[in-house]
Amino acid sequence: MAGKKDPSGRTIIMTEGSGKQAVTPVLLLELDAAAVPAVKISAGLIRTVHDERKCQRMPLQDKKSLSIFNTLPPGVQHLLLPCTQEAMVHKELQLKEKFLAAPVKEQTLQQYIQEGMAQYLYHTLQQLRPLAPLLPWYCQVTEQSLEKRIRPVTVNNYAPLLSFELVRTPGGILRLLAMVTVNGQSWPLSEFEQYGFLLRSRGELFILSPADARTLEQFPQGYRDVPRAQEGAFLQHTLPALAERYPVNKNILLSKEEVDAPPECNIWLSELNKNFLMLRIQWQYDRFTVEDDTPDATVWITEGDTQYEIKRRPEAEKEISAFVRGLHPRFAQQRNGYFYLSFAEAEKSQWLVKCYRKLTDRNIGVYGMDELQHFRYNTHIPVMDIRWHSQAKDRLDLDVKVLYGDLSVPLADIQKALLHRQPHLLLKDGTIGIIPEEWQQKYALLWKLGQVHKDQLRLSNLHFTLVQEILDSPAATTRESIREKWERLQQQHFAVPAEINARLRDYQQAGFAWMCLLDEMQWGGCLADDMGLGKTLQTITFLQHVCNKYPGETHLVVCPTSLIYNWESELQKFAPGLRYTIYHGPSRSFDEAQWQEQQLIITSYGTVRSDADIFSRFVFGYVVLDESQVIKNPASLTTRALQVLQSRNRLILSGTPIQNNTMDLYAQMHFANPGLLGNQHFFKTEFALPIDKYSDGGKAADLRRLIYPFLLRRTKEQIAKDLPDKTEIVMWCEMGNEQRQVYNQVKALYKEKLLSRIQEEGMAASAIYILEGLTRLRQICNAPQLVPEHAGGSTSSVKLDELMREISENTGTHKVLVFSQFTSMLQLIAQAMDTEGIPYLYLDGGTKADTRQQLVSQFQQDEELRVFLISLKAGGVGLTLTAADYVYLVDPWWNPAAEQQAIDRTHRIGQQNKVFAYKMICKDSVEEKILALQQRKQMIADDLISEETGFMKKLTEEDIAFLFD
Repeated sequence: MAGKKDPSGRTIIMTEGSGKQAVTPVLLLELDAAAVPAVKISAGLIRTVHDERKCQRMPLQDKKSLSIFNTLPPGVQHLLLPCTQEAMVHKELQLKEKFLAAPVKEQTLQQYIQEGMAQYLYHTLQQLRPLAPLLPWYCQVTEQSLEKRIRPVTVNNYAPLLSFELVRTPGGILRLLAMVTVNGQSWPLSEFEQYGFLLRSRGELFILSPADARTLEQFPQGYRDVPRAQEGAFLQHTLPALAERYPVNKNILLSKEEVDAPPECNIWLSELNKNFLMLRIQWQYDRFTVEDDTPDATVWITEGDTQYEIKRRPEAEKEISAFVRGLHPRFAQQRNGYFYLSFAEAEKSQWLVKCYRKLTDRNIGVYGMDELQHFRYNTHIPVMDIRWHSQAKDRLDLDVKVLYGDLSVPLADIQKALLHRQPHLLLKDGTIGIIPEEWQQKYALLWKLGQVHKDQLRLSNLHFTLVQEILDSPAATTRESIREKWERLQQQHFAVPAEINARLRDYQQAGFAWMCLLDEMQWGGCLADDMGLGKTLQTITFLQHVCNKYPGETHLVVCPTSLIYNWESELQKFAPGLRYTIYHGPSRSFDEAQWQEQQLIITSYGTVRSDADIFSRFVFGYVVLDESQVIKNPASLTTRALQVLQSRNRLILSGTPIQNNTMDLYAQMHFANPGLLGNQHFFKTEFALPIDKYSDGGKAADLRRLIYPFLLRRTKEQIAKDLPDKTEIVMWCEMGNEQRQVYNQVKALYKEKLLSRIQEEGMAASAIYILEGLTRLRQICNAPQLVPEHAGGSTSSVKLDELMREISENTGTHKVLVFSQFTSMLQLIAQAMDTEGIPYLYLDGGTKADTRQQLVSQFQQDEELRVFLISLKAGGVGLTLTAADYVYLVDPWWNPAAEQQAIDRTHRIGQQNKVFAYKMICKDSVEEKILALQQRKQMIADDLISEETGFMKKLTEEDIAFLFD
């Protein structure tokens, strides 16, 4: 028998002397996607290599039927034996007996046998895989037309790996795509045909593990769509279970944040082959590390549910890299992604010490010294000796010496090492000095805020709380420290000016004395008492004090427009002798001589922003900001206009200095005491990010140490025990069918739009649409007619009905405040009040500032006027309405503090009755979920300002799905 090869490389078996083509024995796989099992094995004889469809199928019934393979080595027939029908039947009987002896829960006998046979066939094919060069493989595919086609196939030697990717379809449906990776390249599962544990594509077979095959049974089209109603359960249970077994790309679920910061260079030292010192560059973008050899211009880093996009700055990196390359001539030709020198070259002429100094001079951190074996460690325990040098008017000067034995260290080196959080530094004798861990904990903030001048560390005298820990150490020598001066002044009695027409309560007297103490120290401060405790009275008392103490000075009070006339009323009541003028309104005119004659100028934030040039030229004694949270955004034009004002000192007032996050505090405290919290970038990275994102208690404690002398906060629970009890009640309202139908339609509409948009554009870009959707749902909870484009003529409003019933039937002769965020809702209530003939007063953002106080006086004094309708924004601050003891909040919102401000219009000093506050909540609506999120999202800022201050975290995609579910 002789043989030859055809152009395709297959061997054609020839019968000796026949001159005709003989048959080629092949292994035939019968593939049928609709059959179970999907794979059958038989043999075949190919009679002509050019017409492969002419294949005679030969079932492998038993050992004798393997004789067609007698031209192959004997071992091959042994490996083919498990493919025979006899072996298959025997295996099925074994599986049946095993199941009957010990049934498997949640599986039928048929399912158990099918799974067992799939495993058997899988292992059989794996054993046959090495025979591919000797035994051609063919497959017979049963197509949809039931036509059977036979084609040659090859078996790919790489095991296919599965992964999955979440996407959104154009229709907003959540889709899970199955991907197959072979030898590092990925394709969608849709490009393969699946037959049980076999994948087929372009004449190739890929053998899956049975477990992977079972997983892919859920993806008959290469993907799986998740019904909207099942998304929550899928994301909470199904997807995490899948992610435990396979890689899953969930990027569409992540919120996106951009990191656009200049790169900071770090150098990592290590040893190469125990003969060379290696220097490797690493880039720090904000708090993220990027390796120098990373080629991408944009780097994506995922942390939790957030994906950060880091935009690299190649020009800046190139300039710094060139500097590092110039540190030694040998570096010029090195292109390995790192630089290296022999140990001898690194030590020659103290090159390493000089290099270290050059790097730190460029503010480049040096790390990895703890891994070096060749270079010596300095065995001395370092000592930091700090002594008082002098106290200038506005700064603290400290003499500092850092010694490793007799070896002194330049303060700049210590400062840079602490700034970079390096555990080691290179000393001038070439040894490596260990930086004690406690130095980072105790001194790092001091060095970050201070400036080095030769052997001195200079700080603002505002930082005495940090310095006092050092001055209290036995090694420190000092004359009267700022702390001692502060404590001595605290013993001083500051008498309330005789001109004040009020008797201050004990805590108000203490607040006034605290302001006087700050004035003695020439420090600014923030009075952050709870609303209703008399911040305005305490401040007026203090202003009378400084007017007496510094005659000739003019002071400035800046407040929201709505509070201008409240300040005027309080001044006339408590300090009628103070000379003041109001600079506000379209007819205002600046007269410097007139201002010089006044003791107080009262104006609004908007006026300061508009007339920034005028205000910046005038020198004030004090600038007082009321409701200072207005300037929480450091970049706003109003904040910038206020920061440049000239004054001897500054004072800010706010019941809620932190409303959303720790950054709210920065601009306010920076205004009161410039330099106290460093620059904005420092504050964000050192405090705001660790506290807000990671709840870092240590950073919160550091921040509290910095600000506590300059911030005073008391709560009603602490100091106003004489306030009457306040009862808050949730009034549940059940929407009627008509109102519910409108609500459900709008909810479904926005849910589909929003979840699709979030997946495509991310949370940040979708914020305005999320707010729009929530606002529409809240308006419909109030009354569908507030959203006429969706109401369909509906006029049903359960809240309006319940509110009118309450006012008519339950409040009796008591006075009532009604708050709503929507003026359109207030106008509907006003129409209903007119229909019922109930007298009322009305105040919203359109009410002129000079008539607000008239309305307040009218409500307080006129017994016939029982109801006051107020928009939440216009009436949240600056109103004292103690005549009322019933409060109705028609629509709740995120920040409970805003609701408390509304309630506190009546629950404040001067109230003689118990206060009842009702929150009107529509059952099974976004309002009920807002109430739940208020409880979930509330955070207590005890670590920052020592009392309760809630602030809200950002909504997550999970929260959005919860709200619109």
